[in-house]
Amino acid sequence: MKKILFLMMMLVVATAATEAQEIGTTVSSGNNATLLQPAGSYIYYGDQALNLKQCVDFLSTRHQPAYEKFQSGYKCYQAGWGLFGAGLGVDLIGSMIFAFAPEEGNDAMFYSGIACLGVGVAALLASLPTIFVGYARLNDGLNMFNMSQNAAKPQAYWTIQGSQNGLGLALHF
Repeated sequence: MKKILFLMMMLVVATAATEAQEIGTTVSSGNNATLLQPAGSYIYYGDQALNLKQCVDFLSTRHQPAYEKFQSGYKCYQAGWGLFGAGLGVDLIGSMIFAFAPEEGNDAMFYSGIACLGVGVAALLASLPTIFVGYARLNDGLNMFNMSQNAAKPQAYWTIQGSQNGLGLALHF
């Protein structure tokens, strides 16, 4: 019974570890030299590669609303990964206590191992939405900055205007 419970807990831990993966956004239009584009663990601004902390500093001087959104995502992302690591550590300790508990006579050790496994699994499960919310906020901050960069550039457009000679089609750029 102990071994089956131990294997089930390890399966939950392994599943949680594989589900926590990086979410990225792609930017499909615009000038690449003025957009923030995530690629792997870096964010590129033209040819310059920025890690998440450098991107927080970069946005703090260039776009305040994007900075606030990105910073809240960065904090949530860090908290989620901290919770994930703590959950794995508590699960490891709980599984060691549970696995090495004597078969008979020491129920306190058995139940403390079970309690550690439960707390570790709860921390792992709580970390996953926290990580995903953090990544979503990071991506929202990047998109806010990229949208502001695209909005600052003039766009060519057509209008119908009146003139001395009548109505006409005008191209504005």
